[in-house]
Amino acid sequence: MVEDGRFLYTETQRIMDIQESLKNLPSVENVLQDKRIQSHITDVSRMGVTRIARETIAATRERMIGGDPPALGKADLKETIVVTAAAELEALVSDRLGPVINATGVILHTNLGRAVLGDETCAAINDVAGEYSDLEIDVKTGQRTDRTARARRLIRLITGAEDALVVNNNAAAVLLAVQTLASEGGVAVSRGELVEIGGSFRLPEILASLAERVIEVGTTNKTHLKDYERAVKEGARLLLKVHTSNYAIVGYTDEVPLSKLAELGRGSNVPVMYDQGSGVVSPLESKGVKGEESIQDLLETGVDLVCFSADKVLGGPQGGIIVGRADLISMMRSNHLSRALRVGKLTLAGLESVLRQYWLGRSDSIPALSMMMSSPGEVRARAEEFALLLGRSAPSDCRIEAVDGESSVGGGSYPIKPLRTTLVEINLPTGRPERLSTCLRGMDPPVLVRVKGNSVFIDLRTVKPAGEETLLKYLQEGIGKVK
Repeated sequence: MVEDGRFLYTETQRIMDIQESLKNLPSVENVLQDKRIQSHITDVSRMGVTRIARETIAATRERMIGGDPPALGKADLKETIVVTAAAELEALVSDRLGPVINATGVILHTNLGRAVLGDETCAAINDVAGEYSDLEIDVKTGQRTDRTARARRLIRLITGAEDALVVNNNAAAVLLAVQTLASEGGVAVSRGELVEIGGSFRLPEILASLAERVIEVGTTNKTHLKDYERAVKEGARLLLKVHTSNYAIVGYTDEVPLSKLAELGRGSNVPVMYDQGSGVVSPLESKGVKGEESIQDLLETGVDLVCFSADKVLGGPQGGIIVGRADLISMMRSNHLSRALRVGKLTLAGLESVLRQYWLGRSDSIPALSMMMSSPGEVRARAEEFALLLGRSAPSDCRIEAVDGESSVGGGSYPIKPLRTTLVEINLPTGRPERLSTCLRGMDPPVLVRVKGNSVFIDLRTVKPAGEETLLKYLQEGIGKVK
């Protein structure tokens, strides 16, 4: 069929053309014989290389059926597939978990691994990483021991809790407590605290999978003691209060103080648990970091259990900690789930090191706390000097200066309490800030920054002093590349 001198393919003809093009796809063996693929094949990886070749061919076939890429000859089609497969094979070797320079000012950046560990803690982890360890043995008696005994002892001494339990993250702590205490009867929680955490995990759905039922009390903005009292009468076996770590409800609001909820729990013989989340062990008010109660303060309200993350404000490796009544923690420890949620030797070595630093009064050596407690004056001095050094080599159309700004604790901690900081602003012509940000992410190690409008912002609060020289070099290179 011809119209305006152009040949219009019928659907049947289109399908026939695709089928003809598909005949040009190389076989898996043909791809494997290419020297660029052959170089990746060893005795142990041939199966994996074969799979990548097969997947690349299959993906190309799907695109061809959809009309992309256009029809290619046998040689060109094979070349396309080999190049794609070889690139993925190279990535498998080079693409690994690695360090980045965090210049965003978000101290507990979940995407960047949350709390940075100090040299002492890294050394403690390294000591047991390459050797056998006394993880579950008392070397004096030769008897088996609880792997968390040392950490639990330190946690009890630091917080004043009757007992403690360590699991692999705070979500696991909530899971274990709810499943142990509320699998029959149900758990009561305020509607204003039914949070969604990272990765779209929603608390109500998690609770529903663990407890016999979830008894939602109160409203989004107001929850009263009588709401919890009603839940107890309805058979709640656990009263759960949740810190709204990543948002705040303001205005016409009301919530039940933890002390009042604990009093209700004692009178009703129903445990009360507070998911505090951030893990503020020592009060930080005197250091200018306000808005969160410490674990000690929370336990003094009479609450039965408090759970929190080890890798947030505490400043340790990923883990979850539950503190409180010894009888309740003993029940959780006896739950078969506790084995599935236990932590390994590397986590325990790091956690014990951090806890010892608290016990010895050296918490200022914990990087996360040190970053939080850096005074505005200290940060300003660093930013002004850095801006001066960077400005010396900047092109004429690039304005660099130190400006007032805010850092964030992050990680769901202190959601409405930013920290005063001084930012290094790099103002560039339109389009270049995003290009500079992309360029910096391609460095080794990558650099993460903030971009807003025509400016890139650097917050040195989250950059180790030893890393400033590298950051300066990368910024100079990056600004030069995006001229």
